Amino acid sequence: MESDSKLEDLRSMLSCVFEKLGAESLTEPDRVELVARAEVVQDQIDAIQDVIDDEEHGHLRTPPVPEPSGDRLF
Repeated sequence: MESDSKLEDLRSMLSCVFEKLGAESLTEPDRVELVARAEVVQDQIDAIQDVIDDEEHGHLRTPPVPEPSGDRLF
């Protein structure tokens, strides 16, 4: 299922963000930007999970999934 693959990709990306947040050499502006990006990724994960949950419960609601911004994290 495509949403499962996208969900796994987003979770992997979020894991990488948390690893980068643990870096001691990270400046405060970089840390703030990473936290903001992590929130966007988490919102995408939540939206996909909501669709999956709705499909499992027989609801066919298709909320728009937020698209990532143009600048890539990795």
